[in-house]
Amino acid sequence: MVSSEQLRYNYALIKKRYAKRGKKIVRLTQSSLLLVQAIDATTNVYKFPVLETDNAVAPLPEEIRLNTNDEFISYDLGYYLMANKVAVQVEETPIVPLLNAKMFFTYAPDELGVPYGNLQDAWLGKLEILVNKISRLEKWDLKRHNVIPRTQFRNSLRGIPIATQPSADYKKDGMFEMSPMLTLSGAKKNEVTVTLVHAVPSTVTGTWANPDGNAIRFDAKWLALLFRGMLAQNAAKFQ
Repeated sequence: MVSSEQLRYNYALIKKRYAKRGKKIVRLTQSSLLLVQAIDATTNVYKFPVLETDNAVAPLPEEIRLNTNDEFISYDLGYYLMANKVAVQVEETPIVPLLNAKMFFTYAPDELGVPYGNLQDAWLGKLEILVNKISRLEKWDLKRHNVIPRTQFRNSLRGIPIATQPSADYKKDGMFEMSPMLTLSGAKKNEVTVTLVHAVPSTVTGTWANPDGNAIRFDAKWLALLFRGMLAQNAAKFQ
C-alpha cells in the first residue's frame, strides 16, 4: 500500500511528466481498474481485456475498465481469487437470498473443503504487461499477492460458538506497490497476461455456516487484477 507521502510525490511526478508532453492542465484523480477473467480448467494462460471497448469477452458488472480517451498510471497492484457468495436454504427455513454478492480471496480457503486446496496454484505463476508490444512488466511473480489471513472460515455447525470468516484489509492485503509506476493508455494496445504454472479447476465450491446457522456457499469462478493509481482524463495520445 502506497503511503500518503508517496501519493503526493507520485501526483507531483505525474503532473510534471504530462507538462513535458504539453498537457499542463491534465486532470488527475485517484482511481482504480478492476479486470476479471473466468477460470478455465483447460488453460493456464489468461488475457485480461483493459479497455471499455474490448468486448470480445463481455465485462462483468464488477469490472472497471479504461476509457479510450484516458490513461491510467498504476502504483499499486492486487491479485485475487473471486467467488460468488450464495445463500443456501437450510431445511425449510426461508432466508434472504444474496444477489450478485462477491468475495475476494487472498488465498485458497481449503477450510471450506478439500477441493479449494487445488486452487492454491492460482498464485503460482507470473504477470506480464505489454503496451504497444513493448514490455512494461515482465516476470512479476503472483506469489507476492498470496496472503494467508490471521482468521479464516470457522463453521458454527461444528460446535464452535462463534463463526468467523477471513480477516482482510483490502487497502493492503493482496496488494503490492509498483515501482516504477506503470502507464496503461486508452490509445494503445494493452496486453495483460497471467500465466500459471498449472491449470487450476473452475467453479470450486465450499459451504460455510454463518453465526445464524445459515449456510453460505462460495463458488470460486474468477481471477481478478486490481490496479490502483491516477486516472489522467482525456490524456491518451492517439497516433
